[in-house]
Amino acid sequence: MILEVKNISKNFEFREHFGHKQICLEVLNGIGFNLESGENLSILGTSGSGKSTLAKILALVIKQSGGEIFFEGKNLSNLNQNEVLRCRSRIRLVMQNQKLCLNPALKIKTQIKNIKNYLKLNFDDELVNSLLKTLNLPAEILAKLPHQISGGEAERAGMLTAMLSNPKLLILDEITSGLDFEAKERLLDMLLTLNKSINIIFITHDLMSARRVADKVLLLEKGKQIFFGDFENIKECPKFLELSEALGY
Repeated sequence: MILEVKNISKNFEFREHFGHKQICLEVLNGIGFNLESGENLSILGTSGSGKSTLAKILALVIKQSGGEIFFEGKNLSNLNQNEVLRCRSRIRLVMQNQKLCLNPALKIKTQIKNIKNYLKLNFDDELVNSLLKTLNLPAEILAKLPHQISGGEAERAGMLTAMLSNPKLLILDEITSGLDFEAKERLLDMLLTLNKSINIIFITHDLMSARRVADKVLLLEKGKQIFFGDFENIKECPKFLELSEALGY
């Protein structure tokens, strides 16, 4: 088993106004699922269902309030900084609107170098060129600034930097959002050709895209898990019809 998630919860605490009573906002509660090596998972839900928060927890960007996560048999709950960096090289997160995630003042090749140094990676130009071909990106993109590339190219550039660490788990959070139909189809086609040794968690509100990428699905509603299982059994979920209508299907 590559990933086991047990009863994950996440609360955010804040004060609405200075001096007022502290408020606890529950964003996730009771999330649990597992992923076998070679399997892909789609996570579906409307805006505000907790999808992106869960993505950040799985990628060790933020810490859960409760529950446990096991990756390749290792408990991720109490890692030191070096262990976190090692796991971040194996679990990579690519978020939506990569143009906003990329440093606007740095060329793509410089951002690749920075990632290499930060995660202490060891790769050469041959791997970069190979991934450019896999992702259908021109070599010239390395010399460009983020504002000089398209939205679809930015998403794939984000995937390029993620895949340079040879990840075992690739978490893609709404990466097709904002792309036109052709760019989205090209990106989905590319995902299906990736090395099968990479497990993908594909987070989206697009049911049709989710079906193309993964056999398993996790449905979230207002921070709670309402279904986890095979896509072929999704209609057994009592709230599926309500959710599909909310998603526009």
